[in-house]
Amino acid sequence: MRVGFDARWYNKSGVGSYVAGLLPALARAGCELVVYVDPGNPVPGLDKLELEIVPVHSAKYSPLSSLEFRRREKADKLDLFHCPFYATPLLECPVVVTVHDLIPFLFPIYPWWKQRLVQGGYRRAARRTAHIVADSVATANDLQKILDVPEEKISTVHLAADADFHPCIEAGELEGLQRKFGIAPPYIVVADAGNWRTKNLKSALEALIIARRNAGREFQIVIFGSANALGVPGIRDLAQKLNLIPTGYVETPELAALFRHAHAFMMPSLYEGFGLPLVEAMSCGCPVISSNRGSLPEIAQAGAQRFDPFNIDEMAAAVVALLRSPEELQQKRAAALRRAADFSWDKAAQETIWVYHHVKQLVSAS
Repeated sequence: MRVGFDARWYNKSGVGSYVAGLLPALARAGCELVVYVDPGNPVPGLDKLELEIVPVHSAKYSPLSSLEFRRREKADKLDLFHCPFYATPLLECPVVVTVHDLIPFLFPIYPWWKQRLVQGGYRRAARRTAHIVADSVATANDLQKILDVPEEKISTVHLAADADFHPCIEAGELEGLQRKFGIAPPYIVVADAGNWRTKNLKSALEALIIARRNAGREFQIVIFGSANALGVPGIRDLAQKLNLIPTGYVETPELAALFRHAHAFMMPSLYEGFGLPLVEAMSCGCPVISSNRGSLPEIAQAGAQRFDPFNIDEMAAAVVALLRSPEELQQKRAAALRRAADFSWDKAAQETIWVYHHVKQLVSAS
């Protein structure tokens, strides 16, 4: 089976991590891939894999994208096409789309007119595609409830962490973090993002203020990501009280090093479609203090401590326990690693290939 894969969606985001992690695993599993790339933004390492690479020039959201892919579909003799995001081209062969979350239906993250356009894009994808891959059972359930997608049209395939996220401390990495950012253990890691309301950064900072008061020892607070929220009134005041260390965007190896030396990673999101940073942190042996909303209980299970995202007292108490008790810290590190072992890109690839064959069989039988 010749599968076309739209890798133009590769970027520095969760979708980009999905593309970069899944494609090599599909190639290792023997999937016959034709990978369509943006020549100005290629996926690193594809030239080392056994697959065809075809540059395409139409923009991802452009109507011309469907026209270009229709030509490519015939020229490349595709049996199936996989799009890793909701904006799918109209093709004659069956199309599989991956839906990572339904945040645009649950939170106001765009201007109203853009929110409506995005919602319309998701609805069209749900109607037109042959099958949907959901990142989690939680997202699969949302697809059924919000977009009325039949259960039999959805398969759940969990994501995984990049190979850089591992528990083995590398020589000089802590010294590198100290030189670049002024970081020294003990420290707690939190994330900032453009959709900071859904990430619930405010609750994390409020819990850390309580933890700093009760811990009985000093600790740093490191925030990675866009730093968009740090200028927002309310968030800004909390951040100033904590004297945060903002790193801005960090590349994968540095983020992994941050997780490996941290006492905890706090992820109090109001909603996640999967929660890739949670798995990345657990893969490094970093204890996670997580929300119990969205997909996070499904993904964390016993690998993380889970709380109501607005229960700042319990989250603060969890931070304090990790700072005070070496035994507690080691127990939570071990639990994180045990749960992280359940996720791998090779497993995701095998499950995705099953979806391809399932869709092909359904089309052949119809």
